[in-house]
Amino acid sequence: MNSNHLNGKSVLMVEDEYLIADALCSAFEMEDVRVVGPFPNIASAMTALDEGAHADAAVLDVNLNGERVFPLADRLIADNVPIILTTGYDSDAIPRNYAHLQRLQKPVHLHELFGCLNGLFANRK
Repeated sequence: MNSNHLNGKSVLMVEDEYLIADALCSAFEMEDVRVVGPFPNIASAMTALDEGAHADAAVLDVNLNGERVFPLADRLIADNVPIILTTGYDSDAIPRNYAHLQRLQKPVHLHELFGCLNGLFANRK
């Protein structure tokens, strides 16, 4: 799955399910991608950003234990950080303001995730 677009990049991960976050972290590390997080909620991710954490892209679970991730998405959009949303919901559950964001259906397949990330980074060069 390796791509030059991913090498050395950093990805903010916000995922409240420990096993999913752990598996994604391992996959990112194998691709030489630095994970910022993982964070289980919006508050901890916002705090990290307030303290100077930097990410080249973000992978955000839409539903964080009942809390929607959209306030964090707004901040990342304002900072021009590309976002991939992960969700078990269909596209109708995503507010119209966020319909332009990449969205992957859970369970997320790694080849799809890395394909989306490669596309995001390729489009930014």
